Amino acid sequence: MSVPVYHAQDSNELSSLSSKLIESCQKVVDKFTSIYGCKPDFIARSPGRVNLIGEHIDYVDFSVLPMAIDPSMLVAIKILKYDEDEDEDKENSKTNSNESLTSNPSILLTNDDHKFAQRKFDLPLDGSYITIDPSVSDWSNYFKCGFYVAHEYLKKKFPERFNNKPLYGLKVFCKSDVPSGSGLSSSAAFTCAVAMAIIRANTGKDYRISKHDLTEICVIAEHYVGVNNGGMDQAASIFGELDHALYVEFKPKLKATPIKFPTFKNSNATKDGSDTTEKKIGNELTFLIANSLVVSNKYETAPTNYNLRVVEVTIAASVLANFFQIRLPNKITDNGMDKGNLRDFMDAYYARYYNEHVPWNGDLKEGISRLTKMLELVEECFNTDEKRIGYTVNDISNALDCSREEFTRDFLMVFPIRFQLLKLYQRSKHVFSESLRVLKTLELMINTNNNLKNNQVKGNEEEEEEKFCQEFGELMNQSQASCDKLYECSSNELNDLCKIALANGSYGSRLTGAGWGGCTIHLLPNDTKKIEKVRKALIEEFYKVRYPQINEEELENATIVSRPARGSFLYEV
Repeated sequence: MSVPVYHAQDSNELSSLSSKLIESCQKVVDKFTSIYGCKPDFIARSPGRVNLIGEHIDYVDFSVLPMAIDPSMLVAIKILKYDEDEDEDKENSKTNSNESLTSNPSILLTNDDHKFAQRKFDLPLDGSYITIDPSVSDWSNYFKCGFYVAHEYLKKKFPERFNNKPLYGLKVFCKSDVPSGSGLSSSAAFTCAVAMAIIRANTGKDYRISKHDLTEICVIAEHYVGVNNGGMDQAASIFGELDHALYVEFKPKLKATPIKFPTFKNSNATKDGSDTTEKKIGNELTFLIANSLVVSNKYETAPTNYNLRVVEVTIAASVLANFFQIRLPNKITDNGMDKGNLRDFMDAYYARYYNEHVPWNGDLKEGISRLTKMLELVEECFNTDEKRIGYTVNDISNALDCSREEFTRDFLMVFPIRFQLLKLYQRSKHVFSESLRVLKTLELMINTNNNLKNNQVKGNEEEEEEKFCQEFGELMNQSQASCDKLYECSSNELNDLCKIALANGSYGSRLTGAGWGGCTIHLLPNDTKKIEKVRKALIEEFYKVRYPQINEEELENATIVSRPARGSFLYEV
């Protein structure tokens, strides 16, 4: 399935987009024109996302359950072709020839947010890759990440055309309403939109890239600024569908399966089929997203937060494997670690002790059974108070039967980290229990949908809805507790938001995204008054208490009620 393309002059195509999305695109066209004096050729749009459940498990290849949201990044592009090339828009070439032809390819970046200064960089004339300095914290680096992976894709796909020739120069305008550092994947929305834009600009109107290919190249984009993420954010942004969560699998291959939220006939909600921000989601669920207003910069805090967790779970897999006398596969992974991960350990354990030499293929019941077993093995391996408190370098060297120098070389030199103790018990227990919660949530959604479809609901649907929300909410609450106590990626602010929401009617509340700041997500009753009750409680008990100088506009932007939104698309001007 390819990334959708909509044309501004085709009313039939635009009928499937909401008036709000069309208006947003037109505003970007107008702003681009006012800045550069010409219209853009097209807009690339990718949304943010929230993760419903499945935190910090994508980079060990376990499945997750996110959804795309309405806030998105829009990147408007004017292509500056070479002097010898014919401008793709002949009408534009007549009126704006100086704007569309160039002999010195460069990228000029303008951001709608004035705190991000305008940037310009030249493209190597020999077609070589641009350089990215991850030690410099600048917004243009994220553009370069998307540019870089798109360039790699173009060289691989069309070597004769792009190996020794620069890409086209561009004038670029970026506008986002995904709050940066909020845990809603503003960086993934940005890099996905940029990669899509670079490919479109250099291949023409008629080329179509598949969602799968776009996701695969974008998964590694942020690695070039030192963030060793998994692939959940990019998959959710690109594959998003209205009224659906996405069950994203990473093994045996990348796959995103839309899972529709159950529809309860007795719900009071209305559904209009648009993708604007609504108080209701489908006919059944409402998700409120609340921003802690604590910005979590993944790159700047990576040595003690995100990247440290990647290292800890990788070490945990090796310690478990050594304890149970299992050999893990050595492999080159997207995050730079060449050791097997916790998913590899699970597969290797079943190959040795159960003669199951085919890795787990995603079967729901089998996955629940295997993950339950993994939790038992974690308790068996880390079976003393000392092991459960944490490991020093000497402790792990002994556990792996290697020297300090070997351990340091194999695990601690891939990227910078800082620690006192490595908490292998807590991290591995979180990964396996969180992966199990994802499968139980998926099972709950599938079973509820099947019961409704086959008229097998016990009692009335209002009771079934209440039961579904309570069970879904409890899984979310368990996830938050695990993120807080075992993975230690929550914060006082995130915990307070969850506590207040639960006390005022939320079924389930948890952080969403990497944590250490950013946003929380709350499953609420399908009732506007109850939604407003939770919002008001968050405003009065959290925002006005922690941020007494906060103004009305900031309060309005601090919470979002979003239905599952559509994913990435191109808008041809």
